Amino acid sequence: GRVNLIGEHTDYNGGFVLPIAVEQGTYMLIRQSEIPPIRLYSATLDREATIYPEKIEKQDDWANYVRGVCLYAKEIAGELPSFDAFFFGDLPLESGLSSSASLEVVTAAGLESLSLKFSKLDIVKITRRAENNFVGVPCGIMDQYAVTFAKAQHAILLDCSTLESHQVPCRLGDCVLVVGHTGVRRALTDSEYAKRISECNEALSLLSKRIGQRKSLREVTPLEFNTAKWSLPEKLRNRAEHVIYENLRVEQAAKSLELGDMETLGYLMNRSHESLRDLFEVSSQELNALQEISLQQNGVRGCRMTGAGFGGCVITLIKKDWLERYLRRVPELYWQATHCDASFIATTPAEGARKIEL
Repeated sequence: GRVNLIGEHTDYNGGFVLPIAVEQGTYMLIRQSEIPPIRLYSATLDREATIYPEKIEKQDDWANYVRGVCLYAKEIAGELPSFDAFFFGDLPLESGLSSSASLEVVTAAGLESLSLKFSKLDIVKITRRAENNFVGVPCGIMDQYAVTFAKAQHAILLDCSTLESHQVPCRLGDCVLVVGHTGVRRALTDSEYAKRISECNEALSLLSKRIGQRKSLREVTPLEFNTAKWSLPEKLRNRAEHVIYENLRVEQAAKSLELGDMETLGYLMNRSHESLRDLFEVSSQELNALQEISLQQNGVRGCRMTGAGFGGCVITLIKKDWLERYLRRVPELYWQATHCDASFIATTPAEGARKIEL
């Protein structure tokens, strides 16, 4: 799985993101079989599914993520052999930690063990197409890229416009990262995610008429935005302002992380949450409550929602010495505020998708 340290709703606007892979994820056991169909089983859901390699069609079940990967893998690697696959893991579903990308990427990595040949970038493109075109979720490229390319003890500074990336050492010093799940699941296809994409595109179109043609909001500088922003309706102005300044925060956060400047990193995380809450309007009552309660705790440097929003998780940067107290106090305070049960995972930047030798 992955968690994004900072840079939300910038990926589909050609901007910057700063994700890490988390230690929790999806595992796949795979073996080649002699005859169709492909047989799948998810231990997490206790559900079976089948795929006929010659006729891969969308069904109303969990396995569409796997079907999409198989369909687009055939276009690159040719014939798809039959196989049996067993999936299990410890990554919460619909939590903003990219459980879908985790399932897609592990499927593509598993197919490699059946002698299908892909590059890592092929895996990213195959799995994103599976989610966008087959499943129908209009996500950016960050999730699949992070799960595929992540390195232990590093974050990825990814330029979503060019797919150029830089591995940033995570010099957290005396701090640790805690992912807090609000207990509120989100279904991305049912959210306002697609609406935000449309609003950003509309804002870009209006700005381009004033400052000249731009391919994405990433290409609009703060100076250009400030000269033209009053020509936009308030909602579109807010959406564009978040994206443009969030990109600056991501670049500053990457420098802070590499320098071990946790005070600045925490400050940037807090400003990011405020922008997502007030300008992009993708936070929720539960996310805001957990973020505010976290900031009131000793040792917390910063906290922000992570993922697309509308539920899911926050990520908190906290001094190690205060972690135990944080984990003891915050669940009860959060329940008193929301009557929802939160769960927490202390994590470190982990290695991305890989084959595990048993």
